[in-house]
Amino acid sequence: MEPNYKPSIVAVTWDGVAPALSHIFQDVPPQFEILLFDNTGKADKALFAHLPITHFISHKTECKGDIIEHIYYYFQNNTTNPPANYKYIGIIDDDVYFSVSDLNKLLFLANLQDLEVFQAKLSHDGVNSHRQLVHKAGVIIQETLWVEIMAPFYDMEIFMAAGPYYQHSISGQGIDVYLIPTLQRILKKNKTAVVHAVQMKHRRPFRTDFRRFVNGKDNLTEINDIKNICYQLVSEHKELFDQAFFDNVLDIKYIRAIPLKKKLKRIKPMLKNLYSLIVDASYR
Repeated sequence: MEPNYKPSIVAVTWDGVAPALSHIFQDVPPQFEILLFDNTGKADKALFAHLPITHFISHKTECKGDIIEHIYYYFQNNTTNPPANYKYIGIIDDDVYFSVSDLNKLLFLANLQDLEVFQAKLSHDGVNSHRQLVHKAGVIIQETLWVEIMAPFYDMEIFMAAGPYYQHSISGQGIDVYLIPTLQRILKKNKTAVVHAVQMKHRRPFRTDFRRFVNGKDNLTEINDIKNICYQLVSEHKELFDQAFFDNVLDIKYIRAIPLKKKLKRIKPMLKNLYSLIVDASYR
């Protein structure tokens, strides 16, 4: 083990009813610590006594942002396992298919490439809404602007720095596309990627759209609130942000439809990719 080695944590949500970790194939021993999050607040620990669980949190929650906030508080107040002891934290929904060996490989490649925010690629046959995160053949690691909230992996410093803002999005939306990229710039931890060497499948339709949460807000309002917080953070650190950040991250709308400007920007890389496919085919 390397002298400066830090373990990572994979947090997995659980409904307290289905067998814990039932969507993660236990094919090899985990090379990370598992945090099991019971989102009912009443699950019996005996139900997972046979599993290699290092951390357990039990709170009744509404949605992903609520869960992330409780995980933040768990580490903020933890003197036995302080956040500084860990390299990465991943937070995986209970409807995302993985294997332990996949997670081991994902963390290995992230460490190898010094990634700071990352996720595994999404399969074509699962539920997805952002095509840049879906499987690309022949690609190992591809840089991206942000990763999705369903199964993100964050450098622990980034995760903790975002902690005071999680309360503004019970849905979790807006945290992924606006808050984390903004804080990455401030912390100077900008290496973000999709790891295409590892695949996951998201099987359940999205359930946050137009829901009204206990705070009286729906997901669209929460997205806008997070975005406004980010504009404020940017105004306090103007020297760290250029126009490209506004054009590619902060001014992009993810609420109802993809803006025409963003669609038009896809034409050039689409033609480039088409040319590459034709060239590759000519050698077969």
